[in-house]
Amino acid sequence: MGSDDLYRRFVEEGLNEAYKCVHCGFCLPTCPTYRATWNEADSPRGRIYLVKALLTGKLQPTETLLEHLDACVICRRCETACPSGVQYSKVLEAAYAYLGDKLINYGYPWHVRTGFKLLESPMAIKLALSVSNSLPGIPSHMKGFARSRDRERLDDVLGKVFRVPSDKPVRGRVLLFVTNSCVAWQSHTHLVYATIRVLTWNGFEVVVPREFKCCGAPYMHMGMFNKAVELARHNIDVFDKYDKAYGIDYIVVPDSGGCQAQWLEYERLLNAKLNLRQRVMNTLQLLDRVGLVGELGPVKMRISIQHSCHLMNAAKAHDAILRIISKIPGLEIRGLDTADICCGAGMMYPDRHPDIAREITRQKIEDLMRHKPDALILESVTCKAHWANIIRDNNISIRLLYPTELLDTSYMSGGNPGYGMIEGVIL
Repeated sequence: MGSDDLYRRFVEEGLNEAYKCVHCGFCLPTCPTYRATWNEADSPRGRIYLVKALLTGKLQPTETLLEHLDACVICRRCETACPSGVQYSKVLEAAYAYLGDKLINYGYPWHVRTGFKLLESPMAIKLALSVSNSLPGIPSHMKGFARSRDRERLDDVLGKVFRVPSDKPVRGRVLLFVTNSCVAWQSHTHLVYATIRVLTWNGFEVVVPREFKCCGAPYMHMGMFNKAVELARHNIDVFDKYDKAYGIDYIVVPDSGGCQAQWLEYERLLNAKLNLRQRVMNTLQLLDRVGLVGELGPVKMRISIQHSCHLMNAAKAHDAILRIISKIPGLEIRGLDTADICCGAGMMYPDRHPDIAREITRQKIEDLMRHKPDALILESVTCKAHWANIIRDNNISIRLLYPTELLDTSYMSGGNPGYGMIEGVIL
């Protein structure tokens, strides 16, 4: 499919979705930007009005219109609340496809767009993580990734296969989606190691390719659909290569709802039937499907959970994660009242819309302080980078953990001889 065909299809799909909206307003209380501004134009319903008027020639792309469209966090919570099943993300994508550079350039200045291109280079990412805390003018989100940076090296696991312990039955083979051309995986490598330990202990051989690139989510959310298609095609080619060579049962995405959701967009982007929803899994989502192996030891702490928007609203995996976490002895789970409302982490939102982001953060901190957990469980690497800034800037003493990290900790305290002894073999 050509570029023009793709953009025309996105405009048509988005307009069709916009006409499904019955203006009931059930989406309004779920929208983080509407909850921050109480402005109808900053709600899903309001933006649907704007996009419909834009696509039908009743509105021009004024700066005010661009501002309200760009202020969307693209969390997709409104989609799960909508009784008419409106896929709001398609409405916003239609606006990007229709407006092209007008909306992209409004929301993402030239230096941000250049930065995204530079951050496709593994060496540029390493350099950026090294200097982010010391140089002025660095986006706060990049500083959040730098603050959560790990000592482990991602390069040490790329291009290797990790076997199941010899005394355990093999239950399947997974392809792990991580890449050194992404700031998330270079900065949160301990999550990758924890994922490998948990999966091999549960009987899954873990193949970690070196060839994967960015999932394409940042470009999709910026309206750069051609780039998103290019990355989708590349990553599917990598998957096909390893599937033919090794026989892959699942593609596992460590706790990163945005990456998983973007993989689920590949069928639409490439206009191909790939059956990815049955094969692309979060780690704990897969273990919920097949069942846990081994003894879970006690982890005595009070926790609250901030759901990943895309893991919850697009991948539909958060219930599975909660079921697995609830099996860990010793945990006291204190649910946040706003757990299902976006924390404002996506796509450098606090740098692009600081006033709205501050109000979203204020509401989150109030919620967190009401429950006073020892740890906040975050289901996405982008969320953790954002929360690393929040707890530092507000002097909050709390641990930030991933669900897989919590399960890994439980296995380590469970008296499982040999757990954690992983050794990769070069592919």
